[in-house]
Amino acid sequence: MDLVQDTYLVSLEHEERFEYMNEYQIKGWFFTTIKNKNIDNIRKQGRLVFIEDEGLIEDSETFEEAVVMRELIDRLPEIYRQVVILKYHSNLNSKEIGEALGISPSTVRSRLSTAINKLKEYI
Repeated sequence: MDLVQDTYLVSLEHEERFEYMNEYQIKGWFFTTIKNKNIDNIRKQGRLVFIEDEGLIEDSETFEEAVVMRELIDRLPEIYRQVVILKYHSNLNSKEIGEALGISPSTVRSRLSTAINKLKEYI
């Protein structure tokens, strides 16, 4: 129901989109938007999240696992550590991280991918 409500709010904010759409196009827009919001929601649930101060851990991990994860993140070179912390602690997207660090969004995604691969190697 939250997804439907969020979609409804978006539609109200951008009411002018629907001026030239027929009934079926509007219905299609709603279904597509709800589907995309659901996919985003599923992706968010699968992401690593920060809890407490700066501990990057999955929801089901213990305190010990959080400490280990923090140590692994600290082992990353600075350019990768910054991107991981901004992505998962500050919940910024690639564009926002790029603006903060003065790099392109594609560079952010590349560094994030490299950082995650390095973390996997450490484990």
